[in-house]
Amino acid sequence: MIGKINKCLTKIGILLSIILVLSNCSKDDDIVNLNPNAGQSFLDVESEGYVVTLNAEEPVEGQEGIWRVYSGEHYYFENINNPKSAFYGVPGEIYRLGWEVRQGKEYKAETITVSFKPLNASIVSNVADTLFNNVSIELEAEAAQFGAEGRWEIISGDGGRIEHADNHIAQFIGKEATDYELNWILSFDSPVDSSFKVQDHKSVSFHTDILRADAGENNLDIITAKEADIKYTNLNAVLPAGGIGAWTLLGATDGEVLAANDASSVFKGSADQIYQLLWTVQVDNYISTDTVEIRFRDLWGMWTDPRDDQNYRFVVLNGLEWMADNYNYDSKPYSEGVHPYTEYIRSWYYGQTARAQIKDGVPVEGKEDRKHYGRLYNYYAALFDTPPDGWRLPSFDEFEALMIYLTSEGMSTDDLVLGGKTGLDLIYGGSMAYSNDRPEQKDYFAEQGIAAYYMVSDYKAEEFKSFGAHVSSNYGGIHEIPMSAFFTGISVRYVREVSE
Repeated sequence: MIGKINKCLTKIGILLSIILVLSNCSKDDDIVNLNPNAGQSFLDVESEGYVVTLNAEEPVEGQEGIWRVYSGEHYYFENINNPKSAFYGVPGEIYRLGWEVRQGKEYKAETITVSFKPLNASIVSNVADTLFNNVSIELEAEAAQFGAEGRWEIISGDGGRIEHADNHIAQFIGKEATDYELNWILSFDSPVDSSFKVQDHKSVSFHTDILRADAGENNLDIITAKEADIKYTNLNAVLPAGGIGAWTLLGATDGEVLAANDASSVFKGSADQIYQLLWTVQVDNYISTDTVEIRFRDLWGMWTDPRDDQNYRFVVLNGLEWMADNYNYDSKPYSEGVHPYTEYIRSWYYGQTARAQIKDGVPVEGKEDRKHYGRLYNYYAALFDTPPDGWRLPSFDEFEALMIYLTSEGMSTDDLVLGGKTGLDLIYGGSMAYSNDRPEQKDYFAEQGIAAYYMVSDYKAEEFKSFGAHVSSNYGGIHEIPMSAFFTGISVRYVREVSE
């Protein structure tokens, strides 16, 4: 009997063990497996509206997902249950997001970071401390982007205004001699709370000046197609911000400004004539004017000496640029020690000395006559003092080569003098013989209207002898004439290599 009972108990134990095992298998089958995948983070994002499209992984069947924000403010999700939801934030904010996957009472989350770059107001305009010659300025900032807005504001300063203040390119107009401070402000409205704004600003300060018109630089040597009877060029005036301008042609009647109110208008005219144009600008009640000179090259080019702003024509002959006007720079003796003979530098106008003895012609006086005849220089003045940068005295060989060139072109000496075909326009300016510093001595002036003498670079140092190229109305050709390097004054024409 006992044996049977033991057998029954053994069977019962085995049966209980089987039930327990089956029960444990059932519990294992009920374990929840959660593997959320939130996708990549989004760092330092700049996008339209400050939005990103999230990239979490869809939960498996039977599970559901939801987005949560663990840190960060002013945001919203397009759909918190969509793993690919759009997420909106604000510039400068860093968000910690979690993608939670849930099944029953069990859940698990993976986090990512979303950050948006902050607003960065930036002014592009290079604004000096003083608006020299102006009361207005063109303002330019980096344009607002990605749903932000920008505007200009006056922070301090009386009587100013900003045109197109809501545009990143605007115009400020103020009063003369006044201090101003301006701001360029960037703003972004929160997509959740319209009363919340993210802002950044950049300021600029300056002092206004007196309005002074700027018609541009004189241009007296504009090269155009030689065969064109009518010449064209663009003007280059400055139009102040917020102002209006107008061109007026002075004197001449054959030129024309094609767009009178355009600072960069095309101007048309004819060659070898100097046109003077008036540029008038107005900003509010302030008005100012400036002039500019324009000239088109045909036979002559034009060069300006920066030392005294005198203009000189030049002509290209036989591979050199020759001045076509007598030189007129007022030479001054050098300081002692610069050169052994620079203290003897002298120049005169014909007949204009206290001891003048005039044989031919008349004294050169008046601005126009002095420009026409130029000054008479001794050798040391012509060599050391008056040559402008890039120019030099010609040699007599170069004058002789010029005569050979004339013959080859079927021309004569007459074509070198004023009115000749070459355009060199040599002038019978005469010469002077300077004696010394004793008051009883005379300074002799001769051959004005009869002969031209032009200084050349040839020189005999041991004899203190210089030379001139001589052209006379009495006979043809060019001849070399010796003279005193100290005590003879004649005309000067410099030459230089042909410029590109």
